Amino acid sequence: MSFSVDLVSEDSFYENITLGVTRVLESDPRISNVVVERRQPCDRIAISNWEQRHSTILPDDLRNFYASSDGFLLTWNFKYSADEILQVGAIRVNSLSELCLSAGLKDLLDFSITRNSSGPRPVLNPKSKVFELDTCRNIGKVCLICTNGSWSIWLATREGAWGWLADSFTYYFRMSLVHLGLPGWQAAFTNLPLIPWAEQLFLLLAPHLLEKESDSTNAGGSETGLNHIDPNIFKNSIRHYKTNRQPNNQ
Repeated sequence: MSFSVDLVSEDSFYENITLGVTRVLESDPRISNVVVERRQPCDRIAISNWEQRHSTILPDDLRNFYASSDGFLLTWNFKYSADEILQVGAIRVNSLSELCLSAGLKDLLDFSITRNSSGPRPVLNPKSKVFELDTCRNIGKVCLICTNGSWSIWLATREGAWGWLADSFTYYFRMSLVHLGLPGWQAAFTNLPLIPWAEQLFLLLAPHLLEKESDSTNAGGSETGLNHIDPNIFKNSIRHYKTNRQPNNQ
């Protein structure tokens, strides 16, 4: 008697969560060394310990993500000239142990709260929890914010400005794939100034991402041209693949 087991190979797992972005990058002759770092999943105990230590429950999609992979890192190089190839592209999600409020971020938040600004800002109160999801190059930090049980993701710049990114981790991760990990893409999405040299990369590789949409939510307002990510990719508290395929059972 034979039966099938729902196992996914490691290669298929990363192909699924990146939605084929690696193939898109590798198809451009100016881009090389596209690398996705393979990471082990976080076990239930590690996730529970993190939640107890920070007195909060992670949103379901992020909790399931860490149960599949302890963070994420995709990098790629760009060929500026025949003699100059630099690593510039990166899609990064901090590991569970790095998902914390650093001293530098606390200073940034204190400055932002006291700064007189008419731009968008997250709702913060003494019970709010702010965690560093990623470092956005020289711009600032990508912040995972929880206020009164509601989660959202924001870009906090070093100058104290804020830019809303997403209301869920799943949507933020999809956005990072759509923007190919271009340097400082978060600033472009939130209508904040891009790093000048990064803007040149946008114009060379993805000029359509700089086009202003009539919908103020940009990528959130229209699904046209955007990759779709299935939150069920990050499900269950154990990894859905084994590195070495098991032989078929007869």
